[in-house]
Amino acid sequence: MKNLHPLRLRYAEPMKDRCFGLFDFIVTALQFLVSYTDLLVVWSGLLLLEAFAGQPLSVEIKWSSYLGAFVATSFWNWRKQLLRSLAAEAGLAAEKQKLTPARTFVQNAEVLLERYGQTGTLSEKLLIPYLDKWIQVSGSFEGAAHSLVGDATFISLILKNSRRIQLRFPGDSSYPLRLLREGQQITALCQIRHGYGAGVFHLDNCELIRTEPSRPALARVS
Repeated sequence: MKNLHPLRLRYAEPMKDRCFGLFDFIVTALQFLVSYTDLLVVWSGLLLLEAFAGQPLSVEIKWSSYLGAFVATSFWNWRKQLLRSLAAEAGLAAEKQKLTPARTFVQNAEVLLERYGQTGTLSEKLLIPYLDKWIQVSGSFEGAAHSLVGDATFISLILKNSRRIQLRFPGDSSYPLRLLREGQQITALCQIRHGYGAGVFHLDNCELIRTEPSRPALARVS
């Protein structure tokens, strides 16, 4: 007697796919009907209207009613989805704002910048209260360079007291920095981070907040 099981197993996977395809189609159709229950209400209303009137309504009236209900329901579903997505985005923004710690700015930034580059035990003791706080730095732009791994851009800034200081801009922030010109006055917000060595600090996570237009050089008249 021949074994019929291999013949039956040959069509098992395609039949299984067809069953799942039919099931997905039924679920999709049910979801569509649930989202457009107003069409059923319009259909029921038209039947009641025909029953009271004692005569069938014209095809134009029926299709106009169905079309109007379909457009109104589609707009209403779109509006619900839009409001839902906006609420979700607002929730994510609020959650992100909660996770972002508040920035604490130093009160005497000039005193800290005067000690830039100084090392030693005393400098370390004076630096500790400033660590991880934020500072606003203004000066004359001197130049910019990318880090070796390409994850940040360093710029050299000359302060009003002629001291040179380095700022680190993380991430892909090189485009606005490329537009800067030597000698242009800029202002940035930076976080004070501990460097290598006692009393050493560097300015990290900087953000460019203000730039002044560069002044063109005046031509000399001989």
